[in-house]
Amino acid sequence: MALNQGTLRKLISLATLLALFVVFAGTSSHFISLRNLFSIFRDASIIGIISVGLTLVIVTAGIDLSTGAALAFCCMVMANFYRYTGTPVWCILVIGVITGGLCGLLNGLVITRLKLPEFIATLATMGIFRGLTYMTAIKVNGTIINQPIRDFRFTLLAGDVGGLYYVTIAFFLVIIAGQLLLRNTRFGTFVYAVGTNMKSAELSGINTNNVRLAAFIITGFCCGIGALFMIGRMQTATTDFGVGMEFDIIAAVVVGGCALNGGRGDMIGSMIGAVFMAMLDNGIYKYQINTSWQPIIKGAIIVLVIVFDAWYRNLMEKRLQIQKNADISMARSKA
Repeated sequence: MALNQGTLRKLISLATLLALFVVFAGTSSHFISLRNLFSIFRDASIIGIISVGLTLVIVTAGIDLSTGAALAFCCMVMANFYRYTGTPVWCILVIGVITGGLCGLLNGLVITRLKLPEFIATLATMGIFRGLTYMTAIKVNGTIINQPIRDFRFTLLAGDVGGLYYVTIAFFLVIIAGQLLLRNTRFGTFVYAVGTNMKSAELSGINTNNVRLAAFIITGFCCGIGALFMIGRMQTATTDFGVGMEFDIIAAVVVGGCALNGGRGDMIGSMIGAVFMAMLDNGIYKYQINTSWQPIIKGAIIVLVIVFDAWYRNLMEKRLQIQKNADISMARSKA
């Protein structure tokens, strides 16, 4: 019996993750140290948190290219409040998350109200958010500076408990919340319906625009949450935050089993994908492999995943057609 394509893809992703772990662990005892494993999960966490929101977007057959720029803008907004106002730190953190939500709201409105394709719309907003990051960057005598942020309430976010980083704990909590939302709520059912067949979803009475808008807003909030931990870990805010991050986020979601044409995927798969990407980066760094191989390898992985999806889908369609023909022939012979 053929496996469901989503289940098969998730199993393949998990097997590939384990194979990568065995390869790196077999050639370096340092790689399997508890400290390094915790570091891998820390490095996967911000990408993983944002991938929860992007999973919703991609399951609806959408895409968001602005996540890295949105994260940078959230960080810069918090840095400005920290430097120029006496706003309490907890309030600054809330403002950072709300800023992310507003970025997601803008994406959703441009796509659902102005009817722009997701790729074009989020490519444009990526430029807008990155431009706003430069415009709001803290300057001294006209020169952009990296604002130090060493308040313990910020840096606490970079801390750990027993070696397990707080950002990793947040990652797991967001994954659990996202999985429950996607699998156990009416909204999650609507997300799958929109991604599977938007026209059928509309005929069923689902407000597809609101579902897609909500998916983008949640992605924005996830960017804001990621920004909290980014600024806490780096203890500054720079205009370079998030550059290229959207590529890793999309790669994590796709490697985790989400179909770019929508209708398939979940948070567990995206978590596997995020850890896979972080482990790959960690191994490349530990073995001092030329970093120019990183985008090449990741790009090749995405291509292979998409090719496999297309091949397996065609295979299942052919098998289904053969089975239908066999059933028709049997019915005719009985008649």
